Amino acid sequence: MKKLPLILALAQAAVFAQTGLLGGKTGLHQQDANTLGFFHFRLGTGGTIATDNWGYTRAGKFVDSKGNWERFDEWDANMREGRIDGALAGNFNFAFGLRDDLDVGISLPIYYDHAKDYTGEAAPAGMIEGGLGDLQLFGKYRTPHLFGPEYMRTAVVLDLWLPTGWKNAGMRPRHAWFLNSDSDRPTYAYTANSVVAGLTGVFEVDYTKKGIPLWWNSSLGFVAVFGEGSNTLVYSTGVNWVIHEYFQPFLEFSGEMRIGFNDYPVNPLVDPMLLTPGFNFKVFFLDFLGDIRFSGGIDIGVRNLTNIGYDTHDEMEGCEDFMLQHKGKDGSKHSYCYVAHPLIAGIAKLTWTFGHPPVGDDDGDGVKNDKDQCLHTPKPIVVDSVGCGIDSDKDGVFDGKDKCPNTPEGVEVNVEGCPLDTDEDGVYDYKDQCKDTPKGVKVDTLGCPLDADKDKVPDYKDQCPNTPEGVAVDTLGCPLDADKDKVPDYKDQCPDTPEGVAVDTLGCPLDSDGDIVPDYKDQCPDTPEGAPVDKSGCPLDTDKDSVPDYKDECPNTLPGIPVDARGCPHNKKKDLDQLKKGINFEFNSSKLTQNSYPTLDAIVKLMKEITEANVEVQGHTDIIGTEDYNQKLSEDRAHTVTDYLIKKGIAAERLRAVGFGTRVPLADNESDEGRAKNRRVELVPFEKEGAKEDNSEALEKINEMQKSE
Repeated sequence: MKKLPLILALAQAAVFAQTGLLGGKTGLHQQDANTLGFFHFRLGTGGTIATDNWGYTRAGKFVDSKGNWERFDEWDANMREGRIDGALAGNFNFAFGLRDDLDVGISLPIYYDHAKDYTGEAAPAGMIEGGLGDLQLFGKYRTPHLFGPEYMRTAVVLDLWLPTGWKNAGMRPRHAWFLNSDSDRPTYAYTANSVVAGLTGVFEVDYTKKGIPLWWNSSLGFVAVFGEGSNTLVYSTGVNWVIHEYFQPFLEFSGEMRIGFNDYPVNPLVDPMLLTPGFNFKVFFLDFLGDIRFSGGIDIGVRNLTNIGYDTHDEMEGCEDFMLQHKGKDGSKHSYCYVAHPLIAGIAKLTWTFGHPPVGDDDGDGVKNDKDQCLHTPKPIVVDSVGCGIDSDKDGVFDGKDKCPNTPEGVEVNVEGCPLDTDEDGVYDYKDQCKDTPKGVKVDTLGCPLDADKDKVPDYKDQCPNTPEGVAVDTLGCPLDADKDKVPDYKDQCPDTPEGVAVDTLGCPLDSDGDIVPDYKDQCPDTPEGAPVDKSGCPLDTDKDSVPDYKDECPNTLPGIPVDARGCPHNKKKDLDQLKKGINFEFNSSKLTQNSYPTLDAIVKLMKEITEANVEVQGHTDIIGTEDYNQKLSEDRAHTVTDYLIKKGIAAERLRAVGFGTRVPLADNESDEGRAKNRRVELVPFEKEGAKEDNSEALEKINEMQKSE
């Protein structure tokens, strides 16, 4: 009971300690690169409190002097017998600004471990009592700004711990470097029992100077032990959300990791590793006393992740690799498994900064008036080291107000520092090749209206947006249709169709009966397929006997001769197709046979009877003999007939003799029968007007027939 006042006093102070940094404007474990400034002071206190017995040893167990495993009882929530069960760690600290960029300070740690001891060994051994830790001396130097942007700072921290801490008190080593590298020798909870030195680099990024309400700090250091402890890396990082000058939430990650060779394995998850959410609050209503700040948070041990269900068996796994030796103040010896930090602990700190009245910062840009060459810089302009606005892209709009801080030099900008976009199409004028695009029209990267089908008519005007590439279009972007038949020119195989004429899918006038005379010209739209027609689309009737050629079995009937339904004359003596059969020649000669003359006389009579009739006599031969010979023979035979008719009184202008030689056979020339059919005379009526033209057309048709053969 005599120790109760000391225990309570130590516990009360430890609640407001900071186990990581000593003071500082941000967070709890993170370090920043700020210094106090010349002739400024800071007093601080703070600490952590944990209420689980696993915060002392693994599963709250230890091996007593007899070699038996014992366990601490759970903490006494009712404080029976005036005891507080829990692990506490804290400090009182003081710092002084020797220069604007250099602070020195001192910290006195205070620790307390306590639990209900029903074993009778823990209390006499000093395992459940408080005590002082190693006295810490420190200095922080804010390094000159030699490189990087203005919103970045660096500092160097030098720490020195003297072995003033109490031995034989407490259970949990408060730092990783307290572990004795020789596992057979005792490790003390509150002291390294050696001189310890540390060197830490600090890196700070103040994004608030870029208009972003964040402050990020990181540090990495090395702690060297000049004695029995373990060399250790220390690290921290923290992000602070600057909601207001008086209130900033934060999230920190910090830890210690033993390095080097000793009896204990290197394992970062066994050493201290903490995730700490929290907040920083400036006590604004006490500003007349100086800068008073309170920070609070929760330390969450990452080791929680290794045993989420808090299973005692899992907690003790691997314990034998980290057995610490404890030497009690009564001379007893105990051992237990190393625990670096509690599972969860509350943490808080309170600092008071005061001293020589600080130089004001009237425009609130972070540069004191005595160094500020631009005293009236409005927020949120980002300033340089002399308090003048920074204009990184030299567009006349200072960073912080500049919403487009990377504008190319020389580009005209608006009041917000962004390049002009006159037509508001999202493409700045200096890139825009179409600066007069109507508002709302979609554009490409060059600021020109989209033209999906590349017809040079922009999509917002294009009424035919899917025109094939390369097709000529009108002003509406639709393919040209010169004859206005609704079939675009690039598909139209009849591009000159008269307006209003119905066409097919190829743009050609409809031809329902397939006679090559379009419907709009066809006076006989129902002509049977294949029947030859005239220009009006009506079936041809060459001999004008009212029987169309495609039905006419006697197509050479002379005018005015009555015919039957087949187009053949009722009187066979007036049928040229019958009469021609009676015209014969002697072999290989143009001399008529005697029986040919009655037929010729019948033809003379017929032509005298039908005075408007004109007849073309066509001579044909078989292929025996040369081509020249046969051609001359056919011509001679045709002339023999016409000469006879002229001699009998038929006017020469009513006759025409033509020789075709072998060119128009009727049958196969390979047989005697076929060759006999090919040796013939044809009698074909013709009209005088255009007779020469008609003869030319006949010859042309014959030539085409020969080529196809």
